[in-house]
Amino acid sequence: MKELLLADAHQLSASLSEYEATRQQIERAEYETFTLSKADFDDLVFMEANDAVWANNQQLVDTLTLKGKSRTLKEVVDRILKVYPHERPIEVFKQLSEDEPWFEGCFLISARFDPRLMGELLIRPLAAYEKPAHSPNIRFYLEDGNHRALVYAVYLRLCAEVYQPVRVIFSKNWTHLYPWAQLTS
Repeated sequence: MKELLLADAHQLSASLSEYEATRQQIERAEYETFTLSKADFDDLVFMEANDAVWANNQQLVDTLTLKGKSRTLKEVVDRILKVYPHERPIEVFKQLSEDEPWFEGCFLISARFDPRLMGELLIRPLAAYEKPAHSPNIRFYLEDGNHRALVYAVYLRLCAEVYQPVRVIFSKNWTHLYPWAQLTS
């Protein structure tokens, strides 16, 4: 994990001194793995949509990830199912992917989704600027694995399956990726 982050940081850094500082921060970062309860999974904060990610359908983006409002997985799924009231996850994501290409990944995952094969999600604490939009008991931002987590959340809702605990990789120290954000737990 640290090597992947180091490679990304190396590509982004403009100078050798910045690269070296980033490398040292990554080496000091501590990661832990654990499983999420159903409540913590539902309360994962879904990605912050921006023009660089979802540029093709601003109305849909505004509907699913309201600016300044909470974006937990549960709330995003509620909003999705209000716009796309289908009975099967694959139907939801087929329609969504036609309206917004970012969801093509969700459509592909939903075709043969198996929660046992989901893998770990990468999470971090909410940044100080993200906290005002969420209740105090919301703790984690979904850093990587948004497609898989969203498919699983829709799958749980529509298929009435029993929640299979999701493993996550967590770190409190993200200054190597977000030097501008004051991350707090």
